[in-house]
Amino acid sequence: MTHDMKQNQVPASNSTTDSGEMPSITSDEVWFSMNAQRMRSDSERLARIEEQLDAFKKIAITIGSDASIEAVLRQICDKTKQLMRAERTTIFLVEHDERLGDCLNSVIAEKCGVIRLRFGQGIAGNVAKTRQISNIKDVYQGNSHFDSSFDKKTGFVTRSCLTAPILNIQHELLGVVQVINKINGYFTPDDEEIIASICSQIGVSLTQHQFYLSLLHKNVELSEAQENLKRKNEELDKLYELEREAAVAIDLNTLIERMTAKCLAAFRVPYAAIIVISGKQNELYASQMHQPFSIKTLTRLPTFLSTIIRQGVTRQGECVKLSIREIQTLPEQTEKAFGIVLNSILVVPFIQDETPFGTLILGTQNPALGAFSTSDAKLAMLFASHIAPSIGTHLDREENEKKQRLFTIGQMLSSLLHDMKTPLANISGYVELMTVQNDQEKRASYAEVVDRQVETLKNMSSEILQFARGESTIMLIKMPLGKVIESAVELLKTEGERRNVTIQCDERFKGSIPYDFVKLQRVIVNLAKNAMEAIDHDGKIVISSYADEMHAYISIEDNGPGIPSHIEKTLFDAFVTSGKKGGTGLGLSIVKKIIDEHRASITWHAVEPHGTAFVMAFPL
Repeated sequence: MTHDMKQNQVPASNSTTDSGEMPSITSDEVWFSMNAQRMRSDSERLARIEEQLDAFKKIAITIGSDASIEAVLRQICDKTKQLMRAERTTIFLVEHDERLGDCLNSVIAEKCGVIRLRFGQGIAGNVAKTRQISNIKDVYQGNSHFDSSFDKKTGFVTRSCLTAPILNIQHELLGVVQVINKINGYFTPDDEEIIASICSQIGVSLTQHQFYLSLLHKNVELSEAQENLKRKNEELDKLYELEREAAVAIDLNTLIERMTAKCLAAFRVPYAAIIVISGKQNELYASQMHQPFSIKTLTRLPTFLSTIIRQGVTRQGECVKLSIREIQTLPEQTEKAFGIVLNSILVVPFIQDETPFGTLILGTQNPALGAFSTSDAKLAMLFASHIAPSIGTHLDREENEKKQRLFTIGQMLSSLLHDMKTPLANISGYVELMTVQNDQEKRASYAEVVDRQVETLKNMSSEILQFARGESTIMLIKMPLGKVIESAVELLKTEGERRNVTIQCDERFKGSIPYDFVKLQRVIVNLAKNAMEAIDHDGKIVISSYADEMHAYISIEDNGPGIPSHIEKTLFDAFVTSGKKGGTGLGLSIVKKIIDEHRASITWHAVEPHGTAFVMAFPL
């Protein structure tokens, strides 16, 4: 202590000595007293700072955890009330209300239920509107924004109130924090700094939460998009298989057998069937798990099915889902009609020109309403939209083939009758000889000749009947090869003139071979039209016939661009096409099938300087 400090003396105001004189207080005592007060104040301040740091640390840990946003806000609310020495803390978040517009909604409000405020309503609503901190010592002393209705409703008495906005980095309002009733005093400027820091942390937490929700939503959308893409790819694969099966099916039975088998696999059901309505007949084609494909005629359709097919015209062939819950007699009806008990079915009618001609049926023993999903219904309609045209095409083709078959029979009957004259004349002659011949051995030899001629007549008539009944896919009639070439050229003439493509005939073979006139004509026209489309304009096609000792040949040669190298090895496969607008790639596969039916062969080779020649070889 310095000398000057020792000289300074301050008289005491409240105490006296024993002699009645006022004692004096030295400067040392004053210095120690002041430092003790300052140390107590600093200690309290340090404890408060440590408490704040500990609270902020715990808030930061909570924000960084995987806790829900509600748990984070509740933790922040508790710590805020503790730090601010307040009786209550409320956290409001901005929400959009259809009636109120943007408003504040309390997510944490102690003993008050849900509080919803418009911007500008009450102290919190005013802070949301101004985005400025509000520190009020006594809300009942002339504060125009205070709404006392909450106190009257709950019985709580509000005195002091500190309210601060929650903002994000872009200074957008996220919500409001309100602390009420400072214990033993008022909210200080230090409290304002603390609440501002807490609001910043809440802003970070809410921003992270919004980003997380956005990311989660994007991930959900991406997963859904991936699932939809996967499902679409699977549907495309199934439809491609469906088209391929339809393209190679040689008749209606084979087509439907393959279609129903694909439905069993695609929908994972025990029963798939197609009903084809032709006139008054209803043909049921059915595939079942572990059962052979079956075909039977239904004299009468089940009641539910008749209704669906009738309504299908007005509903444009929409899919119908039924279960035992809608039709209690469904199991009995399906067992009687289909031979299997089904508790849930999915039906798609086939409609053409506003006329029903069939239906696709999928069935399961599962009685639940959700046995077939909405996706199943959409896929079934997609399947039906591809199956129905294929069946329609086959039905039209069969009808046309029947008409063409009868026309061909009528056309060829005269030549057949002419061919029959020879065996009939032989029979007549040998029978006459038998009547005048007494030699038993000669009579037996004549009888043998007659038997052979009768057998020939039987074979000729049998071939006609088989063809008329459709038991034979082709009708081989022996006739001049030039006849079908001339007919095909006549059909191609108009197209050739339009494209300025010259069609020439070179018939070096004048003989006859057995062939199906209609189908071979189709082959020649198909190949020649392919050549025209490749040439496009100003070209030439030569159709020739010639023969050697073993075969008769038809050649169709053009001076077009030739066959592209990348399809040379698969030229006669289904769906192979190149550079042909609207081409299906089925033409040459059909040609190959018809030639195979004739037990003939077809090859091709390039010609110089450019072009292609297709050559068909028929055995003699």
